[in-house]
Amino acid sequence: MQSWSIFAKRWPDHMLELQKRCALNPNFSQILSDYEEAWTALDRWRGVDPADSNRIADYERLVCELEAEIEQGLNT
Repeated sequence: MQSWSIFAKRWPDHMLELQKRCALNPNFSQILSDYEEAWTALDRWRGVDPADSNRIADYERLVCELEAEIEQGLNT
């Protein structure tokens, strides 16, 4: 189960829709879980690695890709 706080910060106006789609679609639920995990890792590495590290850049890219998938799911 997602903590939802990450999603509330990013998509405050879409929380009910996110929860509904998550409950109805296991694939969408997995994307949300992946997003939460990637965001948590990115936040952790930002506190450890230098700002220009490849690891941070990779996680930023992954978070952006997952955001795009979530937004696509919200728009269908």
